[in-house]
Amino acid sequence: MIEPMIRYEIERFRRDRPYTMPANHFHDHYEIYYLLSGKRYYFIQDRSYFIQEGDLVFIDRNKLHKTLDADIAAHERILVSFNDRWLHDLSQPSKELALAAFRDKQRIFSLKGANRMFAENVLFTLLREQQHKQIGWELSSQALLTQLLVFCTRLIDSQEATDEQPQASHPKIFEIVAYINEHYQTRLSLATISDKFHISPSYFCRSFKVTTGFSFVEYLNSVRVREAQRLLRETKMKVIDIAEQAGFESVAHFGRVFKQVTSQTPMACRKMTRV
Repeated sequence: MIEPMIRYEIERFRRDRPYTMPANHFHDHYEIYYLLSGKRYYFIQDRSYFIQEGDLVFIDRNKLHKTLDADIAAHERILVSFNDRWLHDLSQPSKELALAAFRDKQRIFSLKGANRMFAENVLFTLLREQQHKQIGWELSSQALLTQLLVFCTRLIDSQEATDEQPQASHPKIFEIVAYINEHYQTRLSLATISDKFHISPSYFCRSFKVTTGFSFVEYLNSVRVREAQRLLRETKMKVIDIAEQAGFESVAHFGRVFKQVTSQTPMACRKMTRV
């Protein structure tokens, strides 16, 4: 099986203008997002979180996610990305412990005082290792990242992680998102959703976009394509059967949407997972 292109990356970036992440954003690697300054909304899977400076966000593999502007557009963040290959030297029990923050329902850590100083020191050291790439920088980075992951696992164990509080401005939208995640295999349309949840189509479209950062169609297609990717990787099902099981009305429509979301065909995706 061909490994994903990314093994490990870290970057620091500042924006002074409004910015929303591109649509259809999910991938087969882990991400740690640290907000150095500013305020953001972070939509992950089926909830939206309000994050501020000092917040550390964990995004598991293949989770739909997107950052959106809050009341202040200017912000600065550090983003760490890595896949399982980067932690290949760890035993399975150690890897499960290190990745606990991605599995736990509390994805946000609001760091203060000594905890914030520790996390920032690790992240800034990781940035320097990436920048200078002196001898042994990969080994040093693996050790530092593992240290950060264990640190957050201990925060979970000590119940110091932030309580999971989704953005509450449009509670019905989160109800609809959960419904889409559960019923994506069925025929879903703007009309059927509006009728089922007693909400006008125009209000639903506006509220869904504001709350999640996705349009209704973008989100639905992303959920369906993500499931199709899983089936392509993990089963030997025919593409036509995968298209149907993922909720697409035809294999032709499936192929068009799949390529639009992933920039590759379903067969190319399947070949990447084969020896």
